[in-house]
Amino acid sequence: MSPRRTGGARPPGPCTPCGPRPRCPSRRSAAARPAPSAAPARRARPGRRPGCRPGTDCPGTARRPGGGPAGLRRPDAGRPGRAARPARPPAPRRPTRLAPDRLTPAGRADDQAARDRAESLADALPLPANAVHPRYSAGSFDHRYDAPARTDLPSDGGWHTVTICEIPVSLRTEYICVPSVDPAVFATLLLANDSDQALLAGPLEVTVDGDFLLGTALRTLAPGATRRVGLGVAESVRATRRTEVQESTAGLRGGITVVEQRVHVELANRLGHAVTVEVRERIPVLGDKDIRIEDRPGSPAWTAPAEPSEAYPAGTRLWRVELPAGGRAQLEGGYEIRIPAGKALAGGNRRN
Repeated sequence: MSPRRTGGARPPGPCTPCGPRPRCPSRRSAAARPAPSAAPARRARPGRRPGCRPGTDCPGTARRPGGGPAGLRRPDAGRPGRAARPARPPAPRRPTRLAPDRLTPAGRADDQAARDRAESLADALPLPANAVHPRYSAGSFDHRYDAPARTDLPSDGGWHTVTICEIPVSLRTEYICVPSVDPAVFATLLLANDSDQALLAGPLEVTVDGDFLLGTALRTLAPGATRRVGLGVAESVRATRRTEVQESTAGLRGGITVVEQRVHVELANRLGHAVTVEVRERIPVLGDKDIRIEDRPGSPAWTAPAEPSEAYPAGTRLWRVELPAGGRAQLEGGYEIRIPAGKALAGGNRRN
């Protein structure tokens, strides 16, 4: 075999013939490649690129120190200064711990979960008529009620009435009339909480001599507080009202207009027992400092509440009368309005 030229000067001395050199099949000429149908395709082993000869370093494979392919290499394998790192072992899993609960002893989380489920089911149930949830009826206070003994409740998903304690409440029947608005007389039940415990809001049933009268709602009654419950119109107690107005002048040269209004109310009791009737009247409220309003003496004299409230707005005057069985009463009162010259009342000077 004659030596090959490389394009440079020939090296001195005789040329040593080259031995056979292993070549990758992918570098063979097209003529040396077998036809696709000449032989079945060789199945590639794991870690070796298809078409590479055994014992050769093909791209895409890594060699173990002892020889043999070691599977596909990592992206950073073969780079200078970098080596394949082993996979990080998984971190040990910590045991699940329950959050501390101040209301549940340790080890009783299942009981608390069952209690929470029961409360969620109870919240979904519709409340009975006129019932109010204690969270809303108690307001900003916490109340404690001690039961005398334990009670078994059927687990049927419904509401049941259980007696926990008895709170003494005093009752008194009174009658109210506002004849300037309606001549009807209304019967009311005045409740007073004489205990040191609050009576929470809830349904109230009123009975008379064992007969059911009506059912209504009662708002929370604090210790020592009173509440009035309406019972309807009392047909056996009647009231009538009439007014009279007198207008005159006063002051120097008659520059002040004086309007005096008198109110007459007559009450009649047709019941077989004595009753207490509260008659409510109202006088005009000042809107101008130049106009004066003065109460006139009456028989009996009416009184004004200590301070305005929802039941007694500003300008309210009251009579409280004790009527015997079959008795009558005459009430008289009035007020006087003084209007300076150049001013007048809106709607006229006369008031009903």
